[in-house]
Amino acid sequence: MPSNPPSVVPAREARDGLLLGLIRSWDRFWFQPSDPTTLAFIRVCCGLLSFYILLSYSWGLLAYVGPEAYIDREVASFILREIPNYAPSFTWSEALEPISNPALSRGNFNWSIYFHLEDPTWIVAVHVGFLLATALFALGLWTRLTGLIAWVAAMSYVQRANSTVFGVDTMLMIVLLYLQLGPSGAVLSLDRWLQKLRARWRGEPVPAVEPSASANFAIRLLQVHFCIVYFASGTSKLLGSMWWAGTALNLVLLNPAYAPLDWDLYYNTMRFLASYRPLWEIFVTAGIVYTLMLEIGFPFLVWDPRWRWLMISCSVLLHLSIGLFMGLTIFSLMMIIFVSSFIPSEVFARLFGTLSEWGDRLLGKAAQSAPTNQEMVLSR
Repeated sequence: MPSNPPSVVPAREARDGLLLGLIRSWDRFWFQPSDPTTLAFIRVCCGLLSFYILLSYSWGLLAYVGPEAYIDREVASFILREIPNYAPSFTWSEALEPISNPALSRGNFNWSIYFHLEDPTWIVAVHVGFLLATALFALGLWTRLTGLIAWVAAMSYVQRANSTVFGVDTMLMIVLLYLQLGPSGAVLSLDRWLQKLRARWRGEPVPAVEPSASANFAIRLLQVHFCIVYFASGTSKLLGSMWWAGTALNLVLLNPAYAPLDWDLYYNTMRFLASYRPLWEIFVTAGIVYTLMLEIGFPFLVWDPRWRWLMISCSVLLHLSIGLFMGLTIFSLMMIIFVSSFIPSEVFARLFGTLSEWGDRLLGKAAQSAPTNQEMVLSR
């Protein structure tokens, strides 16, 4: 006689099978080996953008990170070690009188090498070193080491010159951190080129680029974090009355601090739209609905292959519009680099494979058209 009723055994097997399937799906999502080409593309773009941002600090470097900077040594030391941090209040009286409450802690867990440098010569030398390391990271030379230095460099400026920190700095720190977790220099890099060169010198076959679990893990972290950023941005907009009233875009489209109102075409277009109230309302309402639906819907729809390319294209269009209408060009580029983590590696592999074939053909034609040594001697 069986120990369990017949109906219990299939139910238990179904439950165990469902649990095992979920575990395997979770494992495949994070750790299934994948091609590192997408990660390498992000490394190249992010490295170049990091180099540009660090280069922009060169003009007025000491005003950003020197001992007499905008946030001077005394203020920086206060923020780092002495500024009080209060616990959240649970009554209105505590909220109105935070100074009377004891501080939960003091200081911040910030770090920057520029907290420890005061000599202008050393500050300039470290800055030049950071620029060199970031350029090498973009080129893919000694990627593991230069990538770590590039991340430390970005953090050093963000934590020391925090009065200049904006959204692009936050996104840059996120992407640089996750790039360190995968083989971002496995392809599209000088490391790969040197690997091929050494194999040819030794007469050995060029080793193939193997799919990597760490590449997939780094890409998944980028994707999930991008979804979190979008969902937080979209839902926070719902807390603002201007987004419900349909006037949020007015602060962007008609603000001389952002919008290119000095362009005749842009100015005349805005003036024409504003001349007809219904047309203007339709225009700005469509922009608001588009932004909210994209940012809130993206984290759910982008995982479906049927919706993925539409979501990626809409995201790129949104950030191109932000770069054009708000002048936030570097931020827009950073977000486009960020969202490219959803593009499959096969797309980049085909693209760069095609470019490589074109380059080989051009080099072959150049080699065929180049005069031989004998022809050069005869021509002389």
